Amino acid sequence: MSSQGKILIVDDSRTIRIKLKKSVEALGHQAEAVESGREALDRLAGESFDLILLDIIMPVMDGFEVLKSLKASSRTRDVPVIVISALDDEMSSVVKAIELGAEDFLPKNFELALLKARVATCIEKKRLRDVETEYLRQVAKLTKAAATLETGRFNPSKLGIRDVASRTDGLGKLATVFATMAQKVYERERKMRQNIRTFRGALLLLACGGLWGVVVPLSKMASLVEAHPVGLAILIDIIGAVFCIGISVKRKTMPSLKDLTRTDWKFILGFAFISSVINQVLVYWVASKLPAFIVSIVIVLEGFAVFLFAAMMRTEAPNLKRFLGLGLGLVGIFIILLYGEPGEMATSWLWLAVALVIPVTYATEDIYLSEFKPASIDNVALFGITLVVSVLMLIPLATFYQDFIPFDLLTGRLGIIVVLMAAAGNLAMLLFIVLITTTGAVFASQNAYAGTAAGIGWSMLLLGESIPALTWVSLALVVVGLLMVEPKQEAEEEPPLLDDSLEEFVPRLDLVPSATD
Repeated sequence: MSSQGKILIVDDSRTIRIKLKKSVEALGHQAEAVESGREALDRLAGESFDLILLDIIMPVMDGFEVLKSLKASSRTRDVPVIVISALDDEMSSVVKAIELGAEDFLPKNFELALLKARVATCIEKKRLRDVETEYLRQVAKLTKAAATLETGRFNPSKLGIRDVASRTDGLGKLATVFATMAQKVYERERKMRQNIRTFRGALLLLACGGLWGVVVPLSKMASLVEAHPVGLAILIDIIGAVFCIGISVKRKTMPSLKDLTRTDWKFILGFAFISSVINQVLVYWVASKLPAFIVSIVIVLEGFAVFLFAAMMRTEAPNLKRFLGLGLGLVGIFIILLYGEPGEMATSWLWLAVALVIPVTYATEDIYLSEFKPASIDNVALFGITLVVSVLMLIPLATFYQDFIPFDLLTGRLGIIVVLMAAAGNLAMLLFIVLITTTGAVFASQNAYAGTAAGIGWSMLLLGESIPALTWVSLALVVVGLLMVEPKQEAEEEPPLLDDSLEEFVPRLDLVPSATD
């Protein structure tokens, strides 16, 4: 440990300042001198010193006021102070200064040996105090790290105890053991949270698939009455818009349109175009031309399309487990395709080729939602505004193709089908927005598996299609596959910065001797 120190001299007498500065430098220390208490406090606010030589009697701000300010600040309270006195007529002032926290006193007519001894003693005491303070600060780091550990939301690499663990004494060993334990707890808690997210995501995914699965058979039933794919999309979007905006207004979550940014409007326009003008109309159109179960089976390719898009964009890691999960789900769907009703596959290969566009557009929608959805807007309100924009986009298209649904048809069976489609499709989309926000595009795209399975089931119930027993085995493969994909890893909550707020954890060192001592 170096004996050289940095010393601040505070005295209004130029002669005394020069004398002290030269004497201190002769002892091998660095010295700086100021002529007033205010100037001293200003210097101490921006620099660190090992010792202060302080005159008591000064104009404007005397040594007592300087001492009170020094001891009131956590930055300067541990800097030792030696007061300068005339000894004969200022003994009471020296006593008062020591009571206020001064370490020692020095007569103005001092001997160099006395200056050397008192300066050396104070600097050594300051160095020891710094060592002990740093030790207590590192103990405080462990204390606060333990408090953070109790919350269950932390990252071991961010606990701020690496420097403590590098010590070679008992505290360092304790910190090493603690860090190891924290890592094990973190891994266990992280895995548990991931399992919960997977289970919750799987339930949400199955709900989305179940709702979306019924849309295709209902679309087929609507086309059997009279095919109006664009008009059907307009009615369904109007019903959804009224429902979502009504809920948002009641919950007071509807944003003011003037508060929406240009980025928000760009997302809404893009989402409306992809979701309604392309996806919705395309599904209703293809469903009017192909058997419902074929459309449901084709949609399963959405999962692979999203997986490839996400891998190319590097938004999610294309690890082997996820790839195997996707593959296992696809095997289950191929079993359904081959052994469900193979004779129906001869229906129309041209329309089947058109149907293959659906999973690509669905995948585009998934990635678009995952990457660009505004986080500041409520999901229900956002979807309601999007549906209004969708209707405005679809009306010119319906006008051009004369594809509006006649009102008299809505009073019969078609009206019931439209209401059911609106309820299922819009609720599925709301759940899907939540799903893709919390689990990522790759996992959320597995709703295509669930939707395919549900679509086949609803086709059996609503359209009277018969499904072989082997199909149910394939559905089990689909469920296992989607569980293997897992939701994306969520970023763990960052713990507080331990170095910035340790005041309450570090006890104040009371090394100042009392007046009686």
